[in-house]
Amino acid sequence: MIIETCRLNSSHLQLGLPLPGDLYDENGKMLLAKGLIPNSQSQLDKLLERGLYVEISLFESYFGRSGSSKTTSVQKKFDPFLLRRTMKLSLNRLLYGVMRGSASMAQLIEFAEDLQGYAETDGDAMIAACLLDREEESRAAAHSLSCAILCALLAKRLHWPDACQRSVVCAALTMNLGMLDLQQRLSHQASPLAPAQLELVHAHPDAAVAALQGIAVDDSIWLECVRQHHEKAEGKGYPRQLAAPADEGQLLRLADVFFARASARSDRSPLTPTQIVRALFVEEGQGACAALVTAMVKTLGVYPPGCFVKLASGEVAVVFRCGDSPTTPVVASVTNASGAPTMQPVRRDTSREAYVVVGTMVPDKVSVGYDLAKLWVSNAKN
Repeated sequence: MIIETCRLNSSHLQLGLPLPGDLYDENGKMLLAKGLIPNSQSQLDKLLERGLYVEISLFESYFGRSGSSKTTSVQKKFDPFLLRRTMKLSLNRLLYGVMRGSASMAQLIEFAEDLQGYAETDGDAMIAACLLDREEESRAAAHSLSCAILCALLAKRLHWPDACQRSVVCAALTMNLGMLDLQQRLSHQASPLAPAQLELVHAHPDAAVAALQGIAVDDSIWLECVRQHHEKAEGKGYPRQLAAPADEGQLLRLADVFFARASARSDRSPLTPTQIVRALFVEEGQGACAALVTAMVKTLGVYPPGCFVKLASGEVAVVFRCGDSPTTPVVASVTNASGAPTMQPVRRDTSREAYVVVGTMVPDKVSVGYDLAKLWVSNAKN
């Protein structure tokens, strides 16, 4: 279950009174536990300045009924970046809960349905938050979350039955259950895989299926999608070298490849989203996955939301919406022509000769002077 939070102010907390619930920072990390009695005003003031957040359900049930004239109303806005941080924290707990046997199939399904709803609210914003996420913590959960969001968008575009769409999203969330700790380590490992690591990688689809069956998951599409997410037509994948793997698993494989190539690792630099989309189209756009690749290109565009592009003007801009054509995305400059970061987003019309897109850049090479989240929060589709 995703934890939605809202920020507290000084009117909500008092010295000498126990906290009504757990309090978090903006990244979803718990700072203060339920029942704690604050006894230092200076410490409380520092935490409030930093940002203290409580679950919205608790705010509405406890603070919302306080009757205080100082109590602020909850203003819920769609912030894909804050939402992503919260979702990562929740998913990380949920995945390790599955491995311990303390999480349930119902919790995974509820999480998947929440995710599908958010993706439908603003798919561009959700993809941008995935591509711009550079936090090092919970890399396994972050990758599965990104793949699940893309799978939700692609399955919907393909008009798959609702139940099938949900099953594929559940599979994306749980595909790497068999190698959660290894996945975190590999993101920092520059050396080749050791034999034991390679064995674990090849075994992880079956290990994930076993973990899911251990909490009574019996959805055949979900389980087979997890089992087959590294299979490839003509027996080129693993672990079973299937000649004709199912479309659901192939959709997840493509999403997996997309975000794996977009992520930096110690042994390689990331590709730009545009490079990845074009490479997948060349590699698989004419084969068994042609329809799936076409759906991906139509969903992400040539310049996916969240990627950085170089303009004819010399400026670097971030893409935040698809444009009237695949080559004219809606962008906002993040640097001027001299390479200096801009302090406010400046929208550029890429259909004009002066601002046509002439190239792409990896995020590590771009200096940004303002909060990119504001682009999607202030330009939300709904």
